[in-house]
Amino acid sequence: MKDLRNILTWKQDFGLLPIHLYPNQIENNCFIMLNGGYGDFCLKTEGSDNSSIDFNSLSWSSNTKNFIVIGDENVNIYNWQTDNPEIIAKNRVEKNFEKFYKYLVDKSFKSSKDVVPFVIDIFKQFRNLTQEKNNAVEALNLLFILLTSLKEDISNFDFSSWGLSEVEIPSNFDLYTERLKNGISGIKPELDLIIRHSAGALFQEAQKEVLFFDRQIDLWGTFSSKMTSKYVLYSSIHYTPPYLSRTIVENALKQIDLSQSFLKIFDPACGSSEFLIEALKQLHEKRYLGNVIIIGWDVSQTAIDTSNFLLSYEKRTVWKEKLNFEIKLVTDSLKEEWSNDYDLLLMNPPFVSWEQMDKDSREAVRGIFKTKLEGRPNQASAFFYKSVQSLNSVGVIGCVIPSSLLTLDAYQNLRNEVSDQLEITLIGKLGNFVFEDALTDVSFIIGHKPKTNIIPLILWTRNEKGIPQNALRDLRKMSYSEEFKIVEKDYSVYTPLSFPITKENWKPISFQENELFKRIERFVIEQQLVRVQEIFNVQQGIRTGNNAAFKISEAEYNNLPNLEQAFFRPAIDNDSIKRGQIQSVNYVWYPYNEEGIIIDSEEDLINKVPIFYEKMLRDFKISLTNRARKDESTWWHLSEHRAWLRKKQPRLVSTEFGKSDSFAFDKDGHFAIERGNAWLPKKDFKQLDTYYFYLAFFSSPFFDKLLSIYSKQLLSGWDLGKKYTKEIPIPNAHSKEIRYSQAYEQLVDIGKELSEGEYYLRATTDSILLKYIYPEI
Repeated sequence: MKDLRNILTWKQDFGLLPIHLYPNQIENNCFIMLNGGYGDFCLKTEGSDNSSIDFNSLSWSSNTKNFIVIGDENVNIYNWQTDNPEIIAKNRVEKNFEKFYKYLVDKSFKSSKDVVPFVIDIFKQFRNLTQEKNNAVEALNLLFILLTSLKEDISNFDFSSWGLSEVEIPSNFDLYTERLKNGISGIKPELDLIIRHSAGALFQEAQKEVLFFDRQIDLWGTFSSKMTSKYVLYSSIHYTPPYLSRTIVENALKQIDLSQSFLKIFDPACGSSEFLIEALKQLHEKRYLGNVIIIGWDVSQTAIDTSNFLLSYEKRTVWKEKLNFEIKLVTDSLKEEWSNDYDLLLMNPPFVSWEQMDKDSREAVRGIFKTKLEGRPNQASAFFYKSVQSLNSVGVIGCVIPSSLLTLDAYQNLRNEVSDQLEITLIGKLGNFVFEDALTDVSFIIGHKPKTNIIPLILWTRNEKGIPQNALRDLRKMSYSEEFKIVEKDYSVYTPLSFPITKENWKPISFQENELFKRIERFVIEQQLVRVQEIFNVQQGIRTGNNAAFKISEAEYNNLPNLEQAFFRPAIDNDSIKRGQIQSVNYVWYPYNEEGIIIDSEEDLINKVPIFYEKMLRDFKISLTNRARKDESTWWHLSEHRAWLRKKQPRLVSTEFGKSDSFAFDKDGHFAIERGNAWLPKKDFKQLDTYYFYLAFFSSPFFDKLLSIYSKQLLSGWDLGKKYTKEIPIPNAHSKEIRYSQAYEQLVDIGKELSEGEYYLRATTDSILLKYIYPEI
């Protein structure tokens, strides 16, 4: 039978994080149960069935819907939207615990009357008052002063003690204080709970740019809350959702020795100090008795004001003299002098691409790295690298990073250097649906010094909305229950046999993919399979240098004389291959034969393609002449024409990015591959049958599984280029075992049918592969 009064029951069964509702009453039995961003509720594990506590005000102020009270005989559910509690027999809840929890989650939906929209509505009135378009410093400070009015007389407000900049308090401020104190439907707000559980959402609202203000006065004599706004990008770029910052802090603190007398914690892109406040909450829950030094930097004044207010509140109400903090406004954290003695470094760094950075920011990024990085690094890579260097000898880092840092070749040197210094304990890939305002592929890392050569825990999620919250909740559940792994369809958490799992990158893969990887790599060792690079030379298609000049539509092609059409070939690009067949709708300029260029001069160009020259090409002469390795004598040449394309011969082709439906067979070699790849045999295929064999293999659902392990994932599929496919294990059609097998004949037949448009046969390939070629998988 479930012991509902034991908080461990709720933790182990549902992966909830309990935080005492009142931090100064840590011995009491009132908690807020945090659940990955939705379905949070309050819980009192011991209490009479007829308590006089105002549970509705407590749950509303803490941004939850329900307050659960465990009595002697009954479980009472106080929902602030209803007048009376719902009473359920305790033994009934104990017998149906899973259903009860699901019932609670279903009753925890967000509404317009929640505390966050209620307070944001008032904040919008302040913005209409102050008319701050981009940086709502004054409006935010007015809101903080308003919140403190729940406990203090603000007629002689002490700005410094609350960590606030001085602002002029409007004469009708009492109207706003009255509205706040009245709450909603008789529910009274509580300052401590609002600040501790809603401040992040308020700060996020303050980052919006106002497009249109409304200066109308409402019925209560205050400004209207109507306005038109949009998100703007500020220093931290994307607001860290609480479920993610909470998980990172939890797992980072597991690596900290809490017996030490003080902790120095740093966030170089602190925003509203979501990480820093979360660290203080959890340290207090763990009953840490030492002193804490907090340091935070940001480029946003609203971020600095919010951080100072929240940390001042923590200091005056919970930590007292044991907390010291310094929050600093900077122009660029990378240009500041970083200490190298941090015990804990937490951050969500700016995800700013090279293209978005100004010259000074680029120089700052380049200056961070001791070794030369290839390509154009993201600003987050410099933050991550510098953070690792800034830890003390036993320091811990917990941070959000772009997933590209784990996979791109450009960051190989960075990964190698970090790996030599840092022991990674947890690495997770969460996908594109973490940040509310951007489709950025997000991962996170927990690590510590010194290097001890352990294998990290891997967390992988399917790239779909809502899955990261469930995965992180189950990660917590796994820790509470001391389980070794979690394997679900949409996510998995496990420890692999080695790390990195695949060569040259830190890409997290699912548990199922890891098991497949181990088995299929054994086939390579036993020489039953070979790598793609042993059979194929995967070649990138042509680069025109200017598609507007050299690439034409089918209608434009048909309008050219036959003699001029001969200088064009149908193009294969990322839209040309569908379900195993080539469906080209564009043509590309290709004035080459097997010997090379067949137009020797501009005069020859005008004579051979007068219509194309006059109507389409001539206007591009200047821009084409200025290309690298081209001049006035070669301006009509393609930038890269690919010599192997000059000879028309059979070849397998694919798009640049895609999946198993992105392969086709160009039997006559008639097409010019533009945004795509040619899969050229390193050893001649003596029969066309071999092409059909591999077409069937590459078109199989099983090949999608191999791509998901070995290649780089994009929103449109996987990278099908040489760099990311060369290590994929495939059957060797040159071997007698394969060539004279029943599987070979069947796959050849399927490949032929695929070329004729019978794509439904693709579904049968896996059964053949798993029966004859991969029998143990």
